[in-house]
Amino acid sequence: MEKQEQKACVCSTDEKMVLACSGACDLGHLTDIVARKLNENKVRKMFCLAVVAAGIEKSIEDLKKKNIFMIDGCPVDCGKKILDKAGFKEYKYMRVSDMGYKKGETPVNEVVISAVYEMAKKYN
Repeated sequence: MEKQEQKACVCSTDEKMVLACSGACDLGHLTDIVARKLNENKVRKMFCLAVVAAGIEKSIEDLKKKNIFMIDGCPVDCGKKILDKAGFKEYKYMRVSDMGYKKGETPVNEVVISAVYEMAKKYN
């Protein structure tokens, strides 16, 4: 079996961070893709929302010192609720459904990904 090259984890802290509610629906999938694209293009560094939800205090305290951008897919606002519950006060926020996309009805394709990505870049 050929050994695959492992990429380093890019979930460590940086000044400009992005978190996504990578929920099970189409909009969650979309937010995850967009956050990863922001990371890959070095617009923002992706951070794991699950770390915040799990209450990993050291990581949360470090993250609170950064420039945070949270992307939620739908009006349930899971990501926003997680940040608020963890005591985050100042962060940029975007909800994909506010762009007119509907949960359970949005194709995750290059056109939609590009539109959401372009909007997300404006929060930089």
